[in-house]
Amino acid sequence: MAPRDANWIDGLRGVASFMVVCGHLCTALVPWLHSPARDPKTAPHLFQLPFFRLAVGGRSAVALFFLITGYVNSIGPIGKSRAGNNDAAFTGIARSALARSGRLVLPTMVATVISWFLANINAYHMTKHVDSTWIRQGWHRQEPSLWAAFRSLFKAEVETWTIGWDEYDGTQWTLHLFLEGSMLVYMTMFATVMVKPKARFIVYAFLYMYYWQLGGGLAVGALKGLNIVVGMFVAELHNHYKDSATSVLPAPIPALMIVAGMFMAGYPQDGAQNTHWSHSMQILMHKLTVKDADVRRFWDHLGASTVLLGIFFSRNARKVLTSPVFNFLGRVSFPVYLMHNTFIKTVLTWMIYLPSAMNPPRNEKGETMDLQRGSTTHVFIAIAVFYWILYRSAALWVQHVDPLCGKVVNAATAWAYGDPPSAQNGRPILRNGSADKTVLPA
Repeated sequence: MAPRDANWIDGLRGVASFMVVCGHLCTALVPWLHSPARDPKTAPHLFQLPFFRLAVGGRSAVALFFLITGYVNSIGPIGKSRAGNNDAAFTGIARSALARSGRLVLPTMVATVISWFLANINAYHMTKHVDSTWIRQGWHRQEPSLWAAFRSLFKAEVETWTIGWDEYDGTQWTLHLFLEGSMLVYMTMFATVMVKPKARFIVYAFLYMYYWQLGGGLAVGALKGLNIVVGMFVAELHNHYKDSATSVLPAPIPALMIVAGMFMAGYPQDGAQNTHWSHSMQILMHKLTVKDADVRRFWDHLGASTVLLGIFFSRNARKVLTSPVFNFLGRVSFPVYLMHNTFIKTVLTWMIYLPSAMNPPRNEKGETMDLQRGSTTHVFIAIAVFYWILYRSAALWVQHVDPLCGKVVNAATAWAYGDPPSAQNGRPILRNGSADKTVLPA
């Protein structure tokens, strides 16, 4: 695998990617864990309790990805602006905006082609008959003709970026929001490159207030806008404090911020009224937000933002996130995100339901029933093997697929910029510490 500098934001991205996979496994196999208790009269399971529930929840991880997007994509322009190098800042923004689109769209298209191919060789056949609603909803038919298959592929590739839905992989619904979020960063940076830092802080404040009152329904304001703005705010802090950031606050405060953030990020996806602690949070947030707002997204935002700030000011937390394990998780975070749903619908489903498929269960009338999963031990072993295959495949993706995508994007952007041929070779699109370093969501 190509070398990549270890940094704490990469490690945090890796954690968020792992949490997303855990959350989807929970939705597929034990969806009742998304509630803090089965009902108001039933004692909660261990993984329904605050903090522990983060092990099976992935919603706050999505907020983390938007925070990281705001942070990483703005850190370079802010640094150049503060140094008075406005021309370099504008140039960096222009180049990053084009490169970012290619680096996000092209690998996603490849992942969709893989899922499309599997669907059309009937690899998803078993998902239609399992007892997991979430896995069953991921089933896609085998198209009746080659022409229909290619039409379906084209439709999926386009709709991923237009309406935010990929019929071959529903988990890609966030990707067009990540692209929009990046453009929000570039637009804000473009508008504020020439202003002094204090003025930019005021801009962040007004943007934050705007997005806070915007969120209704899915709460795109809370999911995308608030997190992007806070990410830019933290990037401003980075350029202000630089290497002294971890010594600004007394040691216990960043740790307390991380703990408080983890508690808020544990706000349940479902059934908040089933426990006192989550119901109290629900009531409080309804008072602070607009009518019909999705309060879950606001708690996800506040929790993830507080965790990010705590890590930013904590030397120990940064040290943990720059360890080799977390650095690896960060390097493979995007392919893990792109492939995990496909692997759940194939590899994991085959391992869990194969014994039942070999002897399909029938009811008293002799009618075929949904396939049943194996024992708890069987499922845990299957999940362990699934994780190994997923992360091994992601490492191979980074080693072989990413460089090819990078070459295509480099060539296309160099042609678009009119760069001489010599400038096309060896110039990375994503430069560490610059505006060109973009976040790849998992």
